[in-house]
Amino acid sequence: MVVSSRERFVPGRGAGGAPAGWAALFLVWAAAGCSVGNGSGSVTGIVNAPSCDLSAASYDLEPTFFGAQPVLDHLEIRVQRGSDLDIRSDGILILVQDPDEIRESLLGAPITLGSEFDSAVRMSLYLGETCPVERSENPVNYEAESGTIVFDNMYAPSVDEEDVEIAARFTDARLVDRSDPDTRNATLNGEFRFLYTRGRPAQRYP
Repeated sequence: MVVSSRERFVPGRGAGGAPAGWAALFLVWAAAGCSVGNGSGSVTGIVNAPSCDLSAASYDLEPTFFGAQPVLDHLEIRVQRGSDLDIRSDGILILVQDPDEIRESLLGAPITLGSEFDSAVRMSLYLGETCPVERSENPVNYEAESGTIVFDNMYAPSVDEEDVEIAARFTDARLVDRSDPDTRNATLNGEFRFLYTRGRPAQRYP
């Protein structure tokens, strides 16, 4: 996936953060045959979303859907509640710029989460179920500006095609809407572990 430095890493948005059609990203995953692995994980924290009456609200993602999709030399990881379309689900999306480097030299090391184009790992939060688009003109699509993530294992087929486990834990991930970071933000901690599995595209049920 090629993204210009002016674009925001937010699911369902185009350049500059403009809404772009939530189904588009799902269609990319489906067409490419995204992996949905058996796994486990947790994501909890605090969410502020005034448009949906969330103020310092305690949040628990309770994820049940774990997926990964290689895109060029990147890896997209999705940890989501349920397997519905993004617009109807809550989840986090993680973009790993260079899984080979992480696999070879950064396993077990804290990596700073960032929102810049060249950040090693970027993360975004979407709350399509908790804060659906019809409730607000500003749906929850926050991206991480700080925090750390540690990968305990990384799927990097050019390094080791047989090791398909993806495992990570992240701490104090602060995610914000750049247009209003003081009131539209979240702080999350979590972990996940699952197996990358090649196969047919994941079936989503509307």
